[in-house]
Amino acid sequence: MRYTVLTDGTVGDCVVTKGSGKPALDPLPCRLIRERFRFRPARDGWGRPVNAQIVETHTWVEEPTSEERARIRAGG
Repeated sequence: MRYTVLTDGTVGDCVVTKGSGKPALDPLPCRLIRERFRFRPARDGWGRPVNAQIVETHTWVEEPTSEERARIRAGG
């Protein structure tokens, strides 16, 4: 994914650059980053805040079902 950290430390544009394979999940990281993340903005050579592009990889991991957890605990 790629997003922009604005000069006030909030997140502006956000794009999922490679889908997860589960289309219902793909908008979630951008929504959470916009709602919850705050940054210290990047600065130019004169110390002024500037927008910055961030590129990250996020991995989704499915939780096992209760049946799968029981099977794992039982050793099979």
